[in-house]
Amino acid sequence: MIKQLLGKRNVYFDHNATTHIAPPVRSVMNRVLKTYWGNPSSGYAKGKMSAQIIDKAREQVASAIGAHSHEVYFASCATESNNAILKTVSNHFYPDKNKIISTPIEHPSVMNTLEYLKAKGIDVQYCPIDSSGRVILDELDAMIDDKTSLVCCMLANNEIGTIQDVKKIAAMARAKGALVFSDCVQALGKIPINVKDLDVDYATFSAHKLYGPKGIGAWYARISCPLEPYIHGGHQEEGMRAGTESIHNIAGFGEACKHVNKLVTFSMQNESLKRTFLNELKAIKSDIIINSPVDNCLTNTINLTFPGIGSGELMKMLDFHGIAVSAGSACSTSSNKPSHVLKAIGLSDEAAQESIRISFGTATKPKHIKYTLKVLKQYIEDDKL
Repeated sequence: MIKQLLGKRNVYFDHNATTHIAPPVRSVMNRVLKTYWGNPSSGYAKGKMSAQIIDKAREQVASAIGAHSHEVYFASCATESNNAILKTVSNHFYPDKNKIISTPIEHPSVMNTLEYLKAKGIDVQYCPIDSSGRVILDELDAMIDDKTSLVCCMLANNEIGTIQDVKKIAAMARAKGALVFSDCVQALGKIPINVKDLDVDYATFSAHKLYGPKGIGAWYARISCPLEPYIHGGHQEEGMRAGTESIHNIAGFGEACKHVNKLVTFSMQNESLKRTFLNELKAIKSDIIINSPVDNCLTNTINLTFPGIGSGELMKMLDFHGIAVSAGSACSTSSNKPSHVLKAIGLSDEAAQESIRISFGTATKPKHIKYTLKVLKQYIEDDKL
């Protein structure tokens, strides 16, 4: 039986960690690498051609998020973008407005930056959430005061898939004179995004979460909002982020953003796969706990607790059978600590360390669901083969 299962080793269920590069994106990147290698800051024709590639990609990213192109800045990744916004905005308002309010389930790149700022004297506070990971709006409203410079809340959680009502959060913040920042990395390509409709002042994005290349991210900053240079040097990115641009990665990001609407449509189709998987999994092991909320959740994301089975043991078994899943954020996988997200929604240390995340993508097929369920069923029924 084991040999039969080993014949089907190619199931990838960790699309929230990263995605493969889509063929159209790869094609554009190869063309740029071959032809448009001039320095974009150079004044001659070859340099200007490279600059035009960047301009086009900036427009493509802006179009995908409902922004103006002059409000989009490229960086090496979303982590850098998150750092840029949090550090420069807090510095701009210090010391008069010295308070930042966030949530306890943000990505590590936000959480760790906030803890750094806290050590530097910024008053960082975390708004309570409910058991679904959703911000308790009344309590958030009560926390915002005239000392609050920024309210920071991700649009969609990377571990449990919770989608926040960022538009309502933005209205609360704006009414009290605070700015709003939303990490939209996991949301782009999975749900429709329009930064103007969300009414946020800042937002961040990453190419490798939507079938683009690694090593390139972007941030959105509303034209009227403060932003200070983050990396000093040349004039690149309007002086906000110095350094010679990675042209092929930027072009790949732009091409990936051309297909965002198709990705969103495809993501909606994941809902039936998710429902099938959960229903059949419950039939195999009835005491499995579903940590992802039923409503207002990414259709590709499932977080599960398997009581009595450590996540490391389960991941190792699934990997042996060619199935890739994770225990949470890829940025904190090497840590032995239980997920801060799962702890924040009320799980014990033990339950958090018995949990895995499954995230579907464009390559996910019913046969992958069937195979994974077959492996899990045999593992559970045969006492961990």
